[in-house]
Amino acid sequence: MSLARTISAYSSAARPDHWLKNIFIFFGHGVAILLLDIPITTENVFLIVYSLIPACLVASANYIMNEILDAPFDRMHPTKKFRAVATGEAKEGILWGLMVLLLIVAFVIAWPVFNAGYLIALGLLFASGIVYNVRPVRLKDRAFADVIAESFNNPIRLWLGWYAIAPSDSVPPLSIVLAWWFFGALLMTGKRYSEYRFIGDAERSGNYRRSFKTYTEKSLLIAMITYANLFCFCGGAAVAFYRPNLVFVFPVIVAAVGAYFHKAISEEGAKLEPEKLLQNPLLIVCLIISMGLTAVLAWSPIDLTHYFHFFELIDGSSE
Repeated sequence: MSLARTISAYSSAARPDHWLKNIFIFFGHGVAILLLDIPITTENVFLIVYSLIPACLVASANYIMNEILDAPFDRMHPTKKFRAVATGEAKEGILWGLMVLLLIVAFVIAWPVFNAGYLIALGLLFASGIVYNVRPVRLKDRAFADVIAESFNNPIRLWLGWYAIAPSDSVPPLSIVLAWWFFGALLMTGKRYSEYRFIGDAERSGNYRRSFKTYTEKSLLIAMITYANLFCFCGGAAVAFYRPNLVFVFPVIVAAVGAYFHKAISEEGAKLEPEKLLQNPLLIVCLIISMGLTAVLAWSPIDLTHYFHFFELIDGSSE
């Protein structure tokens, strides 16, 4: 095998293309800036950008562990059977060494820069990978618990963003943490639903992943609706308490969730690999608009919720 092919095989196990998920760390930065009035200084901008690097390295360590431990099951998947470990192109011993190296580098470069809160969150990111992938726990094989465990990476990324610029003795609001967790659970359940339909064979999908022996299309759809409602409930509570103006972002968020549902349950969605569900153009446009609106409305000096008072005219209670 050529050198280029070898490098490609080992780098693919680290999945640098999945580093994009770490943009969710920016949400933690934004919440900290908004709630703690943290100034946008040169130092904080550096910390915001730099905080992504250790997180990406630990994420890659988790992906390597996942790919090694999943290789026997990946060989039963229509597309994952072509992964480097499943095909034998990448040697497990070398990958274990690469995983350890990534972890060491991540903590070495984070230790002198960030506070204890960030370092603990970084440790939790790796610990979540162990709980998710390693027996005897291996929550990946347990229906519904797998989604809860995998989506826990959302709160962890929130904490990474928060503690990158906020004091370690501060705590992000529980309502926001839960909303972000349930949002991740919604996305992960959609991923399971798409993957379940993508394989298209109950026996084969159960051999590939034990949790699929319990899942059905109906149970996954119910779970998606449940997580969507919990996300809206917790998100609405956080908005009402901290920034009421952000209530006007919710119609766009609802449109984004609707676009995701539409893609996940469509015939086309059944033929897509799970990660490609997030590449829905309408979903991306809705998310961009929601982020822009959030930035504008969060710092608006005008209380736009005042305009909701016109409902008082209907019941005659207007002053």
